[in-house]
Parts: sequence; structure tokens; C-alpha cells
Amino acid sequence: MDTFKTPKPGESLADYVLRIRKGLNLTQFELADAAGIHSRSVGKIERGLTMKLSHKTLSGLALALSVPVEYLQAVVRGEEVVPMPAIKFCPQCWNPGGAADPMWGNVRAKFCYLCGTQLRASCRNCGELVVSLRYKFCPLCGKPYKDGSVNR
Repeated sequence: MDTFKTPKPGESLADYVLRIRKGLNLTQFELADAAGIHSRSVGKIERGLTMKLSHKTLSGLALALSVPVEYLQAVVRGEEVVPMPAIKFCPQCWNPGGAADPMWGNVRAKFCYLCGTQLRASCRNCGELVVSLRYKFCPLCGKPYKDGSVNR
């Protein structure tokens, strides 16, 4: 879990966006460009002049900052973020759309007990935590969780 990106208790939207942007070494212009919003909007958010965000702005900022939309929504509402536990799975043995093997969920498990492949708990493309294996694709970037070249 990336605790750097988790909002701190009582952190304002302005402080949160500024902290994450600086942590990623992005300028306001670069962040705005990646989020698909006007560069002045980032400045207004970081100065605390914008307290509510549209759905488009929330989605764009979440993507540009590589944080879940829920983090930004919680910060806007002034709520504490309860991080969701990630699900570990073997990218070789997991059957897309199927459940994860309970052995992979062991706190100490780092590698698959069947094939020895390192277990994964995030999307290999964007790093978003996997919180459900109900679907075969990452909801943030759309890439498959399992490498397409592996047929099992």
C-alpha cells in the first residue's frame, strides 16, 4: 500500500493535491495537462479557492496523481480515508474472473506456492491496487490484470 498517497487526517484538498503533486515532481502545468483541466484550476485548488470538484475534474486529477477517486472525494468531504485491502494473486495461475486462491492471501505470502511466480496486488500498468478480482481488467487504465501471452 502506498501510504505516501493516502490522505492524512484533517488534510485539506489544497494541501493534499499540493503534497502529492510535489511528491511526483510535477509542475502545476504538467498536472493540469495530465488531468485534462485548465492550468489555473490547479492553482486555485492548491490555494484553497476551489472546494468542490466536478466529476470530470475529480477523475482527471485522480488519474494524473495516480490516486483512487475515493481519496479525492474523501478529502473534499473532510472524511478520513479507510484504505481498502488489496488482493494478492498469481499472474500465472489466476483464472481471470475467478476467485483468488486463499493461500495467496496469507500475510507472509510473497510468491505463488504452485509455480513460484511473485504475487501481485496492483495493476502492472498503472499501479492501482487490485481490490476485486471479479473483473479481468483494471478500472483505471483498462489493461488486463493477467498477461495476455500466458494461456492457462
